[in-house]
Amino acid sequence: MNLTKTTKQQSNIENLLTLIKENPELEIVPMIATDVCASDDFTSWMGSWGSAKIDEVFHSEERIYFRSIDEEEVEEMFFNQLEVLNPSWSDTYLQEQAEIKAKEVQWEKVITVYIDLP
Repeated sequence: MNLTKTTKQQSNIENLLTLIKENPELEIVPMIATDVCASDDFTSWMGSWGSAKIDEVFHSEERIYFRSIDEEEVEEMFFNQLEVLNPSWSDTYLQEQAEIKAKEVQWEKVITVYIDLP
């Protein structure tokens, strides 16, 4: 591992440890980049410590949403669900109802750690 990688790793880990010390009650959510495990040929893959931050998450039946980047997608998910269940509703009414459901989401505050390519 070259010095630049080591320095970056050390910085990322120090940031993670600071977040853990300041927020011991929060769940740590590791998020692995798809490039790290691009196939099912092996049982383990090598990754590297990426950035860590405080974020809020919402788990649907299909995936995890991050408030910092996915808030609009949560609303879109509800719109699509409502559209299937209520095909006679207008797009305007569907949008209003999707916005209401999205505002009711119980976001959970977590520490997110990104696991990147080595």
